[in-house]
Amino acid sequence: MASDSDGREGRERDAGNAFLYDSVRDLLAAKILAGQLPEGAVLKEAPISSQLGMSRAPVRRALAMLAAEGLVTPASGQGYVAGRSGAPLRLSSRRLQEILTSETHGIERTASWERIFSQVADVVTGCMPFGTFRIQEAELGDYYNVSRTVAREVLWRLMDRRLIEKNRKSHWIVGQMTARDLRDTLQMRRLLEPEALALVAADRSHGDLGPLLAKIEAVIDSFPACGAAVLDRLDEAMFVDMFTGVRNSRLLGSIRRNQLSLLVPRLFRRHFPIIDDLQALKEYAEILRHLQGGQVRQAQAVLRDHLCRIEALALARLRVLSLLEAPGMTPYMTPVYRGHDG
Repeated sequence: MASDSDGREGRERDAGNAFLYDSVRDLLAAKILAGQLPEGAVLKEAPISSQLGMSRAPVRRALAMLAAEGLVTPASGQGYVAGRSGAPLRLSSRRLQEILTSETHGIERTASWERIFSQVADVVTGCMPFGTFRIQEAELGDYYNVSRTVAREVLWRLMDRRLIEKNRKSHWIVGQMTARDLRDTLQMRRLLEPEALALVAADRSHGDLGPLLAKIEAVIDSFPACGAAVLDRLDEAMFVDMFTGVRNSRLLGSIRRNQLSLLVPRLFRRHFPIIDDLQALKEYAEILRHLQGGQVRQAQAVLRDHLCRIEALALARLRVLSLLEAPGMTPYMTPVYRGHDG
């Protein structure tokens, strides 16, 4: 028999995804009734969730609802088939995409955890140079008015990005950023990002790079009057947005998990002048010019040199940040003092 806790977790999970699975159910039902999803079309969680850009859970619930309504029936293997009869019809990925994404503007794809993830990540990364902290799971949920399940999902995803960890007591811990952390992540960036740059160059038309290059050149001309926030956005454009189109999901995931060094300049700019950032902007512009000219190897070489050059600067900035007073903490963050295991 399920415990009260299990039942509560299930209800919380349903509440968090309600708007999602209802929207998916309505979409699939409309496509079936209109004949766009033909009789016998095989419907599986993974392909549908991939095309709609969401997790499998709301798709699974939506298919179960459709089965209860008689609009789909369980397939002989996995998944369901549209309608009640007809030979199984397997749709190609492209055909499924055409059917499902032609009119999906009404679907709210943003799961509950996604709505608060960036806010929690900003709080976590903002305190990393200043010490070690524990995240109180229940208090996090209360602070953002989300369920315990949603709060836990956010924390697991932060751990997947190596921003937090669990200690032996299963407490969520934000470890202090160390010089070793910076060196290791920069080494990984030097291995991963130039390779990803070649993939970006192969898929991206040269015209796409023009607006970003023009923006960087304008910032160089106005430097340092541009301000810290503009530099933060350019870092994001160069090392996050630039790689978004990489189709190798494993490579992209590894890049995302090894970008800790991007946090240091962003935090440093909150407290100090930005005069040391001009060289990086010039290197960004050089990378983009090489890509525009089809000189991929030269662009890769400049990127590697950039990542080598900024190591000493990042380490120096981290040392300075560690001497500052820790920022005010949100209620779900508590400091872990030396001699206390959290």
